[in-house]
Amino acid sequence: MRIAVLAIVLIALSILVLGARTIGGPVLDWGAGLGFAALCIMGLASSTIREWLLLAAAIVLSALLLQSKDEWDVFAQAVNLAAYFAAFILLLTALKIAAERSTSVLTVGRYLIGQPASGRYLATATGGHFLGVFLNFGAISLMAPLIQNAAKRGDGTTDTDMERRQLSALLRGFAWILMWAPTTLSQAVLLTLFTDIDLGKIVALGIATSVLMVIVGLFYDRAEWRGHAFAKTTPPPFPKKAIFRLAVVCGTLIAATAALQIIWGFSTALSLMFVAPTVTLLWFAAQRPAHTKMTTQLGTFWPALMGNASGLARSAIALGLSGFIGRALADVLPMYTLTAQLDLAGVPGWVFLASLPVLITLGGQIALSPIILVVFIGQVVQTIPSLPAEPTHIVFALSAGWAISMFASPNATATLLISATTNIPPTRLTWGWNLRYGLLCYAILVVIFALIEAI
Repeated sequence: MRIAVLAIVLIALSILVLGARTIGGPVLDWGAGLGFAALCIMGLASSTIREWLLLAAAIVLSALLLQSKDEWDVFAQAVNLAAYFAAFILLLTALKIAAERSTSVLTVGRYLIGQPASGRYLATATGGHFLGVFLNFGAISLMAPLIQNAAKRGDGTTDTDMERRQLSALLRGFAWILMWAPTTLSQAVLLTLFTDIDLGKIVALGIATSVLMVIVGLFYDRAEWRGHAFAKTTPPPFPKKAIFRLAVVCGTLIAATAALQIIWGFSTALSLMFVAPTVTLLWFAAQRPAHTKMTTQLGTFWPALMGNASGLARSAIALGLSGFIGRALADVLPMYTLTAQLDLAGVPGWVFLASLPVLITLGGQIALSPIILVVFIGQVVQTIPSLPAEPTHIVFALSAGWAISMFASPNATATLLISATTNIPPTRLTWGWNLRYGLLCYAILVVIFALIEAI
C-alpha cells in the first residue's frame, strides 16, 4: 500500500511541477512544493542515511530562513527549485523502466562488453557515454552487472584486472555526459541558474571536451596496462537491429524535444520533462510480446513503476534536497557582505575557472553533493560585483568539476551505484583506480580554461 501511494505521489509531483513551469500561478507553485514535501515524508521509509542527513540540513536551513518574513520568498524559491530538480530526475530516470526490460539494450550492452581487449576500453567508455545520454544512471545500473559477468572465468573466479579496467572505462565514459547532454541534471541545474549564456558554445565545448577526455582515457588505459596479457576473445556479431531500435528511441527523444522547443518555446530541460515519460510509455508498449494485447502490456506498467518507486524516490529526494540546501545556504550566509569586499578584477579568468572544479571535487570528498556546491556557487557568483570570467565559461567549468567528481569522489551518485552493484568499495573505484586519471584530466582542463579565456 505504501509503495502504491509513493508511486502516486511521484506522478502527482511531476504533473504539478510541469503545470507550475508552464501555466504558472501561486496555486501550482505551492502545489509543487507540497508535492515535494509529501515525497520526502512518504520516501523516508526507504531512504538511506544520505537522504536523512540532507533532510535534517534542509530543516535547519528552513528554520533559519523562516525566522524573518523577508526570507519567505527565498524559502519558496528554494522549495520550488527542489521540486523542479526532483521532478526532472524522476521523469528522465523513469526511462530505465522501459530500458531495463529492453532486449535491445541488453544486446548492445553485451556487445560492448564482449569486444577484444584492444578495443574493449573504447567500446565500454563510449557505450557508457551514449547509453547514459538517454538512460542516465540507468546505464550504470545496466552495464556494471554485465561487466562483472563478463569478468567471470570458466572456473568461477573473477578476472580482477579486466573487471577494474572495464568498470573504470564505464565510470569515466559516463561522467563526461555531464559536460553537454541536456538529459543530465547538471545541465538542467546550470541552465536554471545561468540564463544569460551562449548555449551553442556550451554544447560545442562540452562535446569537444568529452571526446578529448575519452581519447585521453584510452591512451591512459593503454599506458596503465601495457605489457599486461588479457585473454583473447571473439567479439559477438554486430547487433544491427538492436542498435537501430535504440537509435529510433534516442532519435525520437531528440526530435520531440526539439519540436517542443521550437513550437512552444520551452527550455531543453522542460521539453525533456514532457517528452521522456511519453517515450517511456511508447517504448514500454513496443515491447509487447507476441499475442499479447496492448491493454494487457500497458497494464503491467503500473507494477513496473511501483517496483522502481523506492529507487526513483530516493534519487528525487536526494537531488531535490541538495538543490534546496544550495539555494538556502547562499541566502543564510551573508554572501552579499562577503562578496562586496571581494575584488577579483586582478585575478586571471583561467585561474578563477580552474578553482571551481577543485571546490566541487574537494566537496565531494566530504559527502557534499555536487548539486549543493553548484547551486551554492551559482548563487554566490551572481553576487560578485565584477566577474573575472564570462558566465558561459563559468558554466563550462562547473560542468567540468561535476564530471570529475563523478569518478574522483567516493560519494558521487555513479560511484555509489557501481559500488552497490559490484560490492567494490567506493574509495577503491575512485581514489584507487581513477585518482591519477582525474588529476590528468584536471591538468588538461586548466589548459582549456586558459585557451578559451585567451580567445
